[in-house]
Amino acid sequence: MKLLKYLVFILILIGSLIFLVELNNLNTVDGQPISIKVPYLVSYPEYADGFNVWMVLVGTLTAGVLIGFFLALFQIISQKSEVISIRSKLRRLQVELDSLRNQAIDDDIILSDDTKSELIEE
Repeated sequence: MKLLKYLVFILILIGSLIFLVELNNLNTVDGQPISIKVPYLVSYPEYADGFNVWMVLVGTLTAGVLIGFFLALFQIISQKSEVISIRSKLRRLQVELDSLRNQAIDDDIILSDDTKSELIEE
């Protein structure tokens, strides 16, 4: 169910990409789209103009969805392995219980009642 939730998030991400690209065409200053400049990347010539806003938003959303997807995937895998180990332990205990049920009761058991009743006087 968790994976299905993240697949829905991926579909929402793809749908939002269309709207962000259209929004980028509307948001312009002096004929150029608004851009985000990353301080450490400005020194490189290919990143001097910065990134378009829609690219940053899509990158951030994609990273979040992918991280969540992989975390859910690892949780599901660990839970499945835990269920498998618990089932094998249950199977071993069931076999042991069945073998104890099927053992013959020895007739050599001597039952005796050695309890004595004492009156406590005050």
